[in-house]
Amino acid sequence: MALDFNYDPVTVTDEATATGITADVFRDIRQTMNIPIVTSIWRALASWDNCLEETWNAVKPIYLSRLPDTLLPELFRKTALSRPNWSLDHPTSGLDLDVQDLHNIEAIVNAYNRSNGLNLIALAAFVSPLTEGVPLSAKSASAHHSLSPLKPLLSRDEIDDQTWALVQQANSLGTSSSADQTFYQDHIATLWRHLAHWPTFLSAVHEGFLPQQKSEKIHSMSLKSTTLAVEMGAQMACSFKPTEIALPPKVLETIHNYVHSPRQVARMVVIGHGISNWLDHSKHQ
Repeated sequence: MALDFNYDPVTVTDEATATGITADVFRDIRQTMNIPIVTSIWRALASWDNCLEETWNAVKPIYLSRLPDTLLPELFRKTALSRPNWSLDHPTSGLDLDVQDLHNIEAIVNAYNRSNGLNLIALAAFVSPLTEGVPLSAKSASAHHSLSPLKPLLSRDEIDDQTWALVQQANSLGTSSSADQTFYQDHIATLWRHLAHWPTFLSAVHEGFLPQQKSEKIHSMSLKSTTLAVEMGAQMACSFKPTEIALPPKVLETIHNYVHSPRQVARMVVIGHGISNWLDHSKHQ
């Protein structure tokens, strides 16, 4: 089994300290996707000479079409996990999270879900071969999404070792073998670092979704997510003219792995949406 990351989400370009063209492209990504953060695929591309600007220019028309927005609810619906059977804000949960904590957590989770889901679908379209078919129609307008600043993303140095162990534990969700789990101790999905402000929540997420990890439900839904994204990408590809740009092989490999591996963004789409449903359910208890 190939372990298919060729970048480390923890050490790639930092969005908060980006300058010049990189900062400009990051700003354009946020505005185009209607998100408050830039996730690791773009920060990885920014770490390689000229790759960020060239890649974004090539794929931006896909995002502007709003087709990924149109297809995203279907992707979430068809890969949904079961909610853990206890409420996050119940006094017996022992999490010691107040209303503001839960609001901040929900804002972070929703931002990553939107970004990860749109990236998965749009980049699947980018790497899909051109096909014949009826072009898809986008929704007439996209829903409003908050661009309010999130609590800052913590660097590894800002996270104590005890909390980092909980970050690694949460990051084991969606892995399918001991080799995977060892590898992913060093390839941390950015969402978990962002949630390190609330160590008890990280612990609760692991406990709450562990049964679906053990039953391999998370892994099976992650596989389904990649399959659906590729199918959606193929549908979308016929709506766009070929982009006349030659990206470096490393970039194309990175995007291909990002789309096709259930261990990369697909598992975070599945887990993130599961967390969002859990948070929403807890608010209405």
